[in-house]
Amino acid sequence: MDRFEFQLAMLQKGAEELEKKIANFNTILLQLKTAAITIWVALIGWVFTSKIDALVPLGYVIIFGFWFLEATYWKVQFYYIQRADAVTQFLNNESALDESFNTRSIPEGLVHPLGFLKTLKMPSLGRAICAPSIYIFYTFLFVVNSIVWLITLKTAL
Repeated sequence: MDRFEFQLAMLQKGAEELEKKIANFNTILLQLKTAAITIWVALIGWVFTSKIDALVPLGYVIIFGFWFLEATYWKVQFYYIQRADAVTQFLNNESALDESFNTRSIPEGLVHPLGFLKTLKMPSLGRAICAPSIYIFYTFLFVVNSIVWLITLKTAL
């Protein structure tokens, strides 16, 4: 096996690793949403059964804590998605692929082990917090928590 064949094998291995990492992060993100809703519902259930309305604002701590945590994991997943996109763009770019086969070399950063590509940056936390897959879920929880708090305030008066 020459150097180029080795690089091709490592490119394939790297692409497979990227897909596994992205899938693992999908699982983690789903588990975070499940944990957030479970803990939040348990808190709201506790508020209504114990009649301690002052605990409702604790729901915001749960919501914002999980929102931040999920955004942090999403940032890392998004970096891996960008890496997979870079590999896909290279494989779909006929001229780059021809050049690679002619020179018998694959561009730096595309073969496994997957080092950081200098052209890709980790997205900001603000971008992650505002990602629709995160933003919609936690905004919904925020609104529902606010409604529950208003209901508890109104019944307390």
